[in-house]
Amino acid sequence: MVSLDLCIVSARRPELLAVTLDSFSQRVFSRLVPERVFVNLDPIFGSEEDHAAVLSIVRKRFPEATIFEPETPGFGAAVKRLWLATKADYVFHLEDDWVALRTLDDEIFLPFNDARVQQTSFHTADQNWDIKQRGHIHHRRIYFKPFGIKLPLYRTLPKFTTSPSILRGDFARSAAALMIPEHDPEKQFYSSVNMDLERMAHPFRNYIFSPEGIPVIKDIGREWREAQGIRKVVTNGTSVWSSEGNGPSAGNNA
Repeated sequence: MVSLDLCIVSARRPELLAVTLDSFSQRVFSRLVPERVFVNLDPIFGSEEDHAAVLSIVRKRFPEATIFEPETPGFGAAVKRLWLATKADYVFHLEDDWVALRTLDDEIFLPFNDARVQQTSFHTADQNWDIKQRGHIHHRRIYFKPFGIKLPLYRTLPKFTTSPSILRGDFARSAAALMIPEHDPEKQFYSSVNMDLERMAHPFRNYIFSPEGIPVIKDIGREWREAQGIRKVVTNGTSVWSSEGNGPSAGNNA
C-alpha cells in the first residue's frame, strides 16, 4: 500500500470546498486513504464567518488535519508550506474548487513505473489537451522570434502543474524547498523566473492521467470567479487576483 499525504489549498470559500471534498471523498479518498492531511486556509475572498465555516468543513471531514492559517494570502507561499510539511512517498495536491468526474484508484500510480515521471496530473475539462495528438507527457514548447517571426524550437520544457495531481513526495519537497513564495508556483517550473527550480525539474516528466483520452476532473471555480467579477493577473511570474472596479485583491492566491 502506498504512503500518501493530502495537501489542500483553500480560500474562504466554504460553498466550493464542501462540494470539492464531497466529490473527492466519494470518488478518490474512499479508496486511497491519506495518512496525513495538510490544509492552507488563506484569508482571501470571504469573511471571518466563511473562514470559520471552512475550518468546520475540514474538521468534520479530517479531524486530525494540520491547518495553516497565515495572516497574509499567497498561493506560492501556500504551496511551498504545504509540500514541505509532507512526509509520505506520494503527495496528493488539491485545491478548493474542483470535482472528480470518475473514480480514481490505484491505477493513477501506474505512470510512476517510469522513473522520469515525478507528477501524475489529471486531465481537466477546462484545458484544451488533445491526448491523442499531443500524448500524455505535459510539456511547454520553446519558441524564438527572428525578425519578429515566432518559430518553434525542437527543445521543450517539462510543464508541472498545481492543478489536482499526485507527485512523488521527494520531488514535491525538493521543488518546494526551491520555490520563491512570492511567485506563482506553477510558472516557476518553466518561465525563467526560478532557474534553480527549472534546472532541478528539467530531467523529469509530468504525465497527464486520462485513461480514455477524456477529462477526469473539472474546475468549479471559474464560474464562481466570473460571478464575483474576479480575474487573475500575472506579471513577472506573480499572480494577483483582481476584482473588477475594485483594484487588486489582497495577495496572490490562485
